[in-house]
Amino acid sequence: MKERLPLLVSVPHGGLEVPPELKPFCRLDLPEILRDGDTWSDRLYGFPERVLAHHRFPVARAVLDVNRAEDDRPPANPDGVVKTVTVEGRPVWLNPRGLTKVQVESLLEAHYRPYHRLLEGASLKKGVRLALDCHTMLDKAPAAASHPGEQRPYICLGNRGDARGEVLDGPVTAPPVLVRVLARTLEAVLRNTPGLSLDPSVPLVAINQPFRGGWTIREHGTGRLPWIQLEVNRALYLAGDPRTAEPDREAALRIQKLQEILLQAFVEILSNDL
Repeated sequence: MKERLPLLVSVPHGGLEVPPELKPFCRLDLPEILRDGDTWSDRLYGFPERVLAHHRFPVARAVLDVNRAEDDRPPANPDGVVKTVTVEGRPVWLNPRGLTKVQVESLLEAHYRPYHRLLEGASLKKGVRLALDCHTMLDKAPAAASHPGEQRPYICLGNRGDARGEVLDGPVTAPPVLVRVLARTLEAVLRNTPGLSLDPSVPLVAINQPFRGGWTIREHGTGRLPWIQLEVNRALYLAGDPRTAEPDREAALRIQKLQEILLQAFVEILSNDL
């Protein structure tokens, strides 16, 4: 058995579950839930046996988003901790106003708070040196984004800083040099991996563009443990519209190759004293 990497891995948006008590109120079908979340990220980051701590959130992002603050709610933000519309603008609930305050509080108490307590405990685990909040992203920004249609890089690393990982408007959640070294390592591994169909006009790895990192790294990344938000472009493994909970054979092979790329980069960077 290979030695476990000193990593804490969080996979917040790969879940597909709608809690049973909310199913009668939810309008979304499986393909819509897949498209709103980080499609097949559970598979892409599914290497709990290779890291010291690994946690995945089972509830669908369209129902409950653990990468948002508790008070980030509709109607002020329809894309808050609970949603009223998906990333495509589709209503999530039969009631267009969304869930009741009682339903929201029940969700937070049953699912949201326990997950963040798990991450807090895992961050104290002996030997863990780096935490990654792991996501996937659309290849182009959706209509609801600030720059709709904008091409996104193949990988984005976020530490709440600027394009070099340096302090911008508040504390960074991981040292800038660590983020830059990880970016260079991922670029090198991507370039040297045969069989990848990479568009030369698309940046390989960007820092804090388009995502600087969400609530999870902001909340947990202020202590001794560095936190980085990792985003992988779905164009690297997903062709067309996802309709099934599991990828087909071709997509599964692409995901496996990407997983190997990520693990190789993690091994290289964690072998250094950073």
